[in-house]
Amino acid sequence: MISRLLPSDEWWKLAGTEADTVWRDLPASACVVAVEDDGVIVGCHVLVPVLHAELLWIHPAYRKRSSVARRLWAAVKQTAIDRFGAVGFQTAAIDDEVRGLLSHVGAVPLPGDHYMVPLKERN
Repeated sequence: MISRLLPSDEWWKLAGTEADTVWRDLPASACVVAVEDDGVIVGCHVLVPVLHAELLWIHPAYRKRSSVARRLWAAVKQTAIDRFGAVGFQTAAIDDEVRGLLSHVGAVPLPGDHYMVPLKERN
């Protein structure tokens, strides 16, 4: 068995894996880590860089003024497009107020539970 990065011209080998329905749409920046046995994929994990917006904050005195949220939202969207070439981004909501804002702008919940996996111990 070998472990390797699967080049994009071999992503078709992901047919029959969890990535079966998405491998054709993976961005060029994705990396497919695969374990193969005699050329057959027996394990894989797809790494995809994801733009994640977090830590939304508006001063309490300005929270009921729609102009701050509207200006911030317009600037965030434009920055995501101009700086990252994004067509969307992920974010999280920890309360109903943020959920309401996200619903208002057309955000949809992602399936499953999402986790942060630490890659090294924090000091």
